[in-house]
Amino acid sequence: MIRLDRPVTRGAAIEVPVAELPPPADGAYYVFQLVGLVAEDVAGTALGSVVDVAPGVANDVLELDSGLMLPLVSACIRTVDVEGGRIVIAPEFADPG
Repeated sequence: MIRLDRPVTRGAAIEVPVAELPPPADGAYYVFQLVGLVAEDVAGTALGSVVDVAPGVANDVLELDSGLMLPLVSACIRTVDVEGGRIVIAPEFADPG
């Protein structure tokens, strides 16, 4: 829960310093941690960089600068390496064709 010390306009951005955020649970990430990561297939071929994480009906979706959209589900995402700057994608999702 967030409590504000003053009224704000509806729709106003609320910002929290990164240092004050609680660490995410294992296997969970903040959107800002994923934006900018390079999505690549298991062979290391870049598929694009994450530009956004869009909410979906069944699951969130990684939007890449290449136009590829990937479901944020365990069948698609093999590894998220925030420190290494990459997300490894399962082969069946890595083919943009």
